[in-house]
Amino acid sequence: MSVGPRTRTLLKTSTPARRLDIAASYEALTQACVVTGDDPAKAELVSESPNHLWSLGSRSCALAIVHPDLDEAWALIKGAQFLRQHRVAVTSPYYTEARATADGRAVTFWRDLGKPSTDTSLSAWVTALTHRIDPRTAPWLREHDPFAGLLDGLDDAPLDDPARRFLRERAARLREEWDYLDWPTPDAVVLGALGMVPVHDDGVRVGLLLRRPLRRGHREWDLVAARWRSELLTGAREDHRTFADTYLSYEWENQAPGHPCIGAWSGYQVVRDIVVLATVMDTVRRSRLDDGARRQAVHRLAYLRGAHPSPWNWGRDDGPNIVHSHVPHHIEKGNSP
Repeated sequence: MSVGPRTRTLLKTSTPARRLDIAASYEALTQACVVTGDDPAKAELVSESPNHLWSLGSRSCALAIVHPDLDEAWALIKGAQFLRQHRVAVTSPYYTEARATADGRAVTFWRDLGKPSTDTSLSAWVTALTHRIDPRTAPWLREHDPFAGLLDGLDDAPLDDPARRFLRERAARLREEWDYLDWPTPDAVVLGALGMVPVHDDGVRVGLLLRRPLRRGHREWDLVAARWRSELLTGAREDHRTFADTYLSYEWENQAPGHPCIGAWSGYQVVRDIVVLATVMDTVRRSRLDDGARRQAVHRLAYLRGAHPSPWNWGRDDGPNIVHSHVPHHIEKGNSP
């Protein structure tokens, strides 16, 4: 494989299974680049979840995403174009077509706006504008179902039978609770992420790099995921306060939630537990590829099963102090750059 220096180093330290997975992804990228005329010779693997993201560093385009199938690739392109039509700041696809590969995967190409911003108000801004879109303008959107494919890869994971049984039983119980949730707001266009959506900012423009297809669902999912992720040892509580304050500042008065913060919603715990389970399953699926991922999956499962005190702050109180934020000067409220 002729890849960039960081990816070559990664391949040297990876397990054989993970190397094969990266090699298959790179082969799909190479096939797509033959059609587009881009050069993958120095491509660097940037991220492996929820799909492989490659940085090409070429003049023709900057980023490439390798998808498991063509349907997801087309949905991502269509979703990004749809958001731009509604003046949401989203990174645009470099090509308007998805490139199918011989092994059934597909590749999409995107412009690069730099590294993800640490300003959580940008994530809130994009999320709020997405939720304000009338889902009836996109009848092609699929319904958001967090249980679709949730347990994929479980049989292949290096887990014992009790662990597999626990995950299946937990998913079944949460599925039942999900079906009886009392949603306080109507349907919306949702991002369906497992945390705050990362927004890239190069100081001139900002843009969401869409990694999952848009869905028709309830905005509470995005808000619960944003809050929970900020509490998973990866960010200060002030990060979510900034997110929540900015998000609410963009709400329409007739669509304001009937609770002071998402943690006070009666369905918060159920949705949070589903987000947590989905996050754990992401690690479980990868556990067959890497020893570190396997240890992480076992570790998270132990906490999930109550073997150790929870490492996460799952409190319900957002606190009385709200950090006020604003949209940076180089973007305008309600407009994409």
